[in-house]
Amino acid sequence: MTRLVIGFISLQVFSGFAFAGGPLVIEGADGNTPVTYFNPNITVHVESDDLNAETDNAAAELILQDAFNLWNIVPTSTINLDTDLTALAQEPDINSSNFSQYIPSVDGSELNGNDNLNPIVYDSDGAIIDAFFYLGASEDIIGFAASIFNLNGSFFNEGYAVINGKDLGLTDTEFKLLIAHEMGHFIGLDHTQVDIDNQESDFGFPRICSDSNPQNYPVMYPFVCRNEETLHADDISAISALYPDNDINNNFGILQGNFVDESGHAVLGANIWAKNTTTGEAISIVSDYLKQGNGFYKLYLPPGNYTLHANAINTLFNGGSSIGPYSSDSNDQSFIDPITEVAYQGATQGNAVNITINAGQTRTIVFSITGNDAVLVNPPAESSSSSGKTSWITLLLLLSSLLLTRRAVLPPITKL
Repeated sequence: MTRLVIGFISLQVFSGFAFAGGPLVIEGADGNTPVTYFNPNITVHVESDDLNAETDNAAAELILQDAFNLWNIVPTSTINLDTDLTALAQEPDINSSNFSQYIPSVDGSELNGNDNLNPIVYDSDGAIIDAFFYLGASEDIIGFAASIFNLNGSFFNEGYAVINGKDLGLTDTEFKLLIAHEMGHFIGLDHTQVDIDNQESDFGFPRICSDSNPQNYPVMYPFVCRNEETLHADDISAISALYPDNDINNNFGILQGNFVDESGHAVLGANIWAKNTTTGEAISIVSDYLKQGNGFYKLYLPPGNYTLHANAINTLFNGGSSIGPYSSDSNDQSFIDPITEVAYQGATQGNAVNITINAGQTRTIVFSITGNDAVLVNPPAESSSSSGKTSWITLLLLLSSLLLTRRAVLPPITKL
């Protein structure tokens, strides 16, 4: 059985604001393997038509390559995204009448997942996006991307992206960051929360993107708050962990362990982050992100001194904005008995422990919701890896509902 995982870019833009966590898909024969591309040198095949009347094909391709290069230049990762302008050069304009010949059909009956193409489709009038979601969706959704994989498989087969050509008032920087975010999903990266206030809201206070300097928000944060064309330390750690270069151990150490409750039972779906005490940069992952039922976390950290923390996932981050495997909807595990923010304090209550991380070394810390050292109680034999999986059609419906609900009541805001 072949499945499709979809990432989304949606727009609802906050005037004044310009614009990673772990793996997006856990599958494999064991149900606990991050899904990646087997060959990290990925060529995407660009439609030959123009993005829109103002941006011709050549100009759009330059924007794509700039966005791709944010991931390509990470020295500790093997990922390399490139564009091919020839494979679709003789094809007609890909539009609402023929898109199912190149990308999955709306009903999922055709995936086009074995045609040796990773098409980038320019939806010049927004009609493809409207067909996938709802009439008028192209006023809110900047694009969407997907990668196709076989059930129980460990590797993506092929992928695609659809980019809205409508003028939605984005700057070049915003547009590039949006594409970079979506290509992060394309290659298998999840959203991330890091140490941003988990009470940020798109309908109250603190307002989304208002908690911190824009550069403290990763590219893979569910909302686009960043305003420069660079990756955050969290993005760099995430892509390096998913597609590690041979030199990764010379540049990162590992902090790993389990997050548990006061009785030693695993806490699933909590936000775990380490904060560098010198630079202030935070790198995060979700507890039990491998769906083993044991609260496991693993962070790739540049050498330095860190404090270790946990808190709840922002309740806003579910459905199309989810973080980790336990936030598919507002009733999922990440939002049951949410974790009050806690810092690791070692054997006794007190100040946060200063943790030294050296390149090429691994430190293991099992800690509890009290912040103290703990011992993991063995998880049940029937682990969380056997939980049901959300189909791509369901994800489409979740996103549609999310946008329809908020669109009528919210002032503009940029959301992914």
